[in-house]
Amino acid sequence: MYKKILIISLTFFCFKSFALEEKKESVDIKKLSEAIGHIIGKNLDELGVELDIKRMIKGIKKASLNKQSPMSEDECIEALAKLQEKINHKTCLKNLKEAEDFLAENIKKDNIIEIEKGKLQYILVKEGKGDEIKSYSTPIIKYSAKFLNGKEINSSEELITLNETLQGLKKGIIGMKEGEKRILYIHPDLAFKDDPTSLNSLVIFDVEIIKTSGKDNQNYPTNEIANNPIKNENHTF
Repeated sequence: MYKKILIISLTFFCFKSFALEEKKESVDIKKLSEAIGHIIGKNLDELGVELDIKRMIKGIKKASLNKQSPMSEDECIEALAKLQEKINHKTCLKNLKEAEDFLAENIKKDNIIEIEKGKLQYILVKEGKGDEIKSYSTPIIKYSAKFLNGKEINSSEELITLNETLQGLKKGIIGMKEGEKRILYIHPDLAFKDDPTSLNSLVIFDVEIIKTSGKDNQNYPTNEIANNPIKNENHTF
């Protein structure tokens, strides 16, 4: 959240800088002003906080006249943090209900297999062969992950240690064979729970087993899912 606030602050700074350079550079200030307003609006929307746009414009005008702000920067950040906490709490409740409703309906489908009641389900896309993956295995898997709303989390092909990965992913992979493909539906309790960047969202994994045991294979990064951040998110598997 603080990063987004910083982006907004930098946007105001850029606007001021461009305005000062107006006479030196051939810039369409009207278009630039609208574009910067668009950037600000987009970042505000991502914050999830409904602000009074008219008062924001008033604040911009006061700042340009070097008039005092009604709140210090620290007070502003603290107030935003409190608002964000309330919004996150509501979103957690909403996402949790959506996850549980989805799993309750999903289990009614003929091709759905339940591993843990109300928590973990999967569809068998392709059968595999050979030895099954155990709880202590270090398989090489190819996967893609997304939230229930379709937002992508990450995709990769890598070697993982099941003892150091998401509980839902671990339980969903145990028993799979080489070449097998599954789509896993993981309740937030077995995924990222109420982490600020997932907020009780159900996670869907498309998983394929490349090798049931890849610990001696040096061509793959080791345990990336357990230790490295997912691209564009703050999650870790």
